[in-house]
Amino acid sequence: MKDRSRYGDSTQLTRRAFNGAVLSLLGSRQVIAKPVLNRTDTIFARGINLPSAAFNDERIPGRYGQDYIYPSAKDLDYYARKGFAVLRLPYLWERLQHSLFDRLDIAELSHIKQVIAAARALKMRVILSPHNFGRYHINGKPTLIGTEGVSVSSFADFSYKVAAAFAGDDAIYGLSLMNEPHDSQGMWKQTAQAGLDAIRRADADRLVLAPGDHWSSAYSWHQYNEDFLLHDPSSRVAYEAHQYFDADRTGTYKLGYSAGGAVRDRGVEWVSPFVEWLKRRRQMGIITEFGVPNSDPRWDVILQHLLVYLAQKKIPWTYWAGGPWLANYRLSVEPKNGVDVSTMAVLSKDYGMLRKA
Repeated sequence: MKDRSRYGDSTQLTRRAFNGAVLSLLGSRQVIAKPVLNRTDTIFARGINLPSAAFNDERIPGRYGQDYIYPSAKDLDYYARKGFAVLRLPYLWERLQHSLFDRLDIAELSHIKQVIAAARALKMRVILSPHNFGRYHINGKPTLIGTEGVSVSSFADFSYKVAAAFAGDDAIYGLSLMNEPHDSQGMWKQTAQAGLDAIRRADADRLVLAPGDHWSSAYSWHQYNEDFLLHDPSSRVAYEAHQYFDADRTGTYKLGYSAGGAVRDRGVEWVSPFVEWLKRRRQMGIITEFGVPNSDPRWDVILQHLLVYLAQKKIPWTYWAGGPWLANYRLSVEPKNGVDVSTMAVLSKDYGMLRKA
């Protein structure tokens, strides 16, 4: 399936559909991996993706302010006032590190630090997420990590440098290893472990988000990620999954609610395979992308049922999406002419989760 869709006025994001994640420490007779620590700082009420820094990934490195832009303090303020505790900040590896094994770009690093400073002032925290789908652009071509030109060690080098740049910064909620790796030729677990090990050399206690292969789909987690368990001496890994609720689970919503066969419990049903895996493996996780069109209230019913379920399971989440340049994107929860979209009323309800991350 296609992994690219258009998101508003001349802005593009590589995308695809995925699903849920979970904070779960319930017992299991078969203990395969060391259980994660029960840390209350990993649970929060609600989070939001502000993805404009990852726009136009075919334009590398791109022109800041024209091809991509980081959210401003004003952009963050709206979501802070709505009770969002965490923002997930997608960015591109190639923009932060122009050549493999090179130093991090000072200007790009400064943009990221400005967002983090704005979040800190609003008592929000940040997830840093390289939106590269398990790849790095070489001569304009996205090249899979672990194949010729993009070694696993180059990914480890990048992971270490990002972790070192933000070590000790309490405004960072966690570092995601990668957004939506897919078609990894069976190499993703090895790659993810290398990235995690590199982060640990820079920061022993940082929460690390580990997305599954095959676009991190919660719906198909059993099929593609049943044995995706990483070794972490700090027990500070959250497995990361995504889910969308259109018929082909791509998040493009080409068909409407009825034509796509949607029902109100679809969100819970499609997220539950991942939740069950986390419970059985005694691991924690987070759902960092899910979203519905803001133009049909029936999708909001699916969303509300899902959020009740996630709260019951104490699963933190970050909604897709908001922020600059997304006014015309159908999944956007940016206000229109100063008026909240209907989906925001569902997202901002109190489902019994903690406010702070």
